[in-house]
Amino acid sequence: MVLANACGPCIGQWARHIDDPNRKNSIITSFNRNFARRNDGLSSTHAFVASPEIVTAFAIAGSLSFNPLHDKLTNRKGEDVKLDEPTGFELPPRGFSVDDPGYIPPAADGSKLKLIVKPDSQRLQLLEPFSAWEGVDLKGLRLLIKAKGKCTTDHISMAGPWLKFRGHLDNISNNMLIGAVNYFNEKTDSVKNQLTGEYGPVPATARAYKAAGIGSIVVGDENYGEGSSREHAAMEPRHLGVRAILVRSFARIHETNLKKQGMLALTFANKADYDKVLEDDVIDIDGLTHFTPGEPLTLILHHLHGDSEEIQVNHTYNESQIEWFKAGGALNVIRAEFAK
Repeated sequence: MVLANACGPCIGQWARHIDDPNRKNSIITSFNRNFARRNDGLSSTHAFVASPEIVTAFAIAGSLSFNPLHDKLTNRKGEDVKLDEPTGFELPPRGFSVDDPGYIPPAADGSKLKLIVKPDSQRLQLLEPFSAWEGVDLKGLRLLIKAKGKCTTDHISMAGPWLKFRGHLDNISNNMLIGAVNYFNEKTDSVKNQLTGEYGPVPATARAYKAAGIGSIVVGDENYGEGSSREHAAMEPRHLGVRAILVRSFARIHETNLKKQGMLALTFANKADYDKVLEDDVIDIDGLTHFTPGEPLTLILHHLHGDSEEIQVNHTYNESQIEWFKAGGALNVIRAEFAK
């Protein structure tokens, strides 16, 4: 089966049919992604990446054991033949020619244009500005999840079937951190709700805290947010009331994306302090009233049985990024500049 050379092999949108989804099977593609479940959502599929020429040869032969350098195929005449070695041009000899570049210029005067989206649409939703910082230190934050080990943008905001909600922040936020492993129970999408004591999905727990007017915090391990620079991985926690992401270390692009959304992106000054964060902790962040480049902040962990610990956390905010935080996001700063 030849599948579309489009978004499917990259972001998991292939509708690939198989007789038994649990049966181990192998596919070969000439695309750029081959980790588990990426191509068709099946963990039983083993995907191998090769050049377009090799993939084409395998497709013609119908077997992954075929060696086009030595093996022969039988043609319609019953003759054994070998495939010719591929040839081609590195670049088109006459260059690239595009008759329709697809560019549509904006309206000369956009002030009278209105963007109308159906209020009950499940696919589109107009973005509302995030709230500005309240001007005080953050108190009483609940631990939403302490992620264990690898936590990429795919763990934070999965692709595949969720991509149909890319234009609807509230709906796509229902995939927030559902792939992250909870340090305390070794499960995915199962965290303790401190208001009820029950375990449930990460997004639902975050929504419960938000509805109660309580901020939350996410704790992560090394290189948190590696992978695609997916904006939703930063927007979803912001939308669901997460106030800070505290990790051992960040993937650079994700750290910047969090800053742009008005989030606090913090790292442990002492990485071993990751182990001090407990499941029922209530957390304060002190020092925000004099938030300054290069100046650490203080985190206070209030443990369940009454004892508390202070730990130091670092940040890499410059003056402009601190203004993003105070305004509730970089877009709010831009909006204010245009309003002058």
